[in-house]
This record gives sequence, C-alpha cells and structure tokens, in this order.
Amino acid sequence: MGRIPVLDVRPMVREGRRPAKAVVGETFEISATVFREGHDAVAADVVLRDPEGRRGPFTPMRELAPGTDRWGATVTAGAPGLWTYAVEAWGDPVTTWRHHAQIKIPAGLDTEVVLEEGARLYERAAAGVPDPDARGVLLAAVDALRDESRPAATRLAAALTPRVDAVLARYPLRELVTSSEPLP
Repeated sequence: MGRIPVLDVRPMVREGRRPAKAVVGETFEISATVFREGHDAVAADVVLRDPEGRRGPFTPMRELAPGTDRWGATVTAGAPGLWTYAVEAWGDPVTTWRHHAQIKIPAGLDTEVVLEEGARLYERAAAGVPDPDARGVLLAAVDALRDESRPAATRLAAALTPRVDAVLARYPLRELVTSSEPLP
C-alpha cells in the first residue's frame, strides 16, 4: 500500500477472483475509498485495460459525497471480452496550492512566496504536457505569477482561468501515485 491508500474498490466479485459483468456499451460506476493523511488534496482516476491488455485513457473520478473519502467514475467497455480496471490515486499539489493561495493572497500573507510556489508547480506541470499549445497556457500562467508589476490578486487570477483548468484536468500534476490491484 502506498502513501495514498485505495480501498474498497467496487464492483468486485469474490475479492476480485471473478469478473464483474457488463454488456458492451453499458455504462457502470467504479468507486473506491481514497484518502491521505493531513490536509493535502488527493485525486483519483480509473484506468481500463481492454481484452488485449492495452491501457486506455484515464477517466477522472469525482468525490461522491464531500468528506466521505468515497470517489467514483462511470466507465463503458466498448468491446466484448475480459476487461480489467484499476483505480489510481495521487496527491494533487496544484489543488492544494490553489486552496492555500486563495486564502493567503487576499489576506496578504506570504504573497511572493505563495506566488513563486505556484509558478514552480505550474512549471513542473508544463514539463509533463506533450501538446505545445497546452504547455504554453501553463507557461503563460507561470509568467503571470512572476510578474511583480501586477497586483498579487491579478497574478493569482491568471493561474485560475478556465483554460488553465482545462489543461490541468487533461494533464494533471500527480505525486505519490498509488494503484489498486487490477480487477476483472
């Protein structure tokens, strides 16, 4: 078990010894309990593998009920055969930073330190983005966070735009990734 436990993954039949069943094209929910010590943010996704073992794109999970540590996502198997799935959980440093920044910047606390921390996180995130246009969105946010000629609130706002959100949703900065066992 990693730093971010993934527990009680469902659906699971006989502790994973039997496959959960669905009809081709049927949408079903996969859920798990995901948590972490402390107050840092976590996130999770579902990774499907087709009957040939090819890893599909991840499906982001959402917190099912705030405060319960229960996460879920709906997925669809697109072909007949024995599919497998796993839940990946990970530390979300960008969401953690955003939470702290949205408290500290308006209060005028550690403003330059907080903005530089965000710039460094966004640089790390940009390094993992293969699409040059998407990478450019994050690097523009880095420049804005470091632009000392602008007010701190404006610099922060440039890092919280819908375009930045979309890039980070597609290419999240993931730390301490923990995966459940693959389940049929």
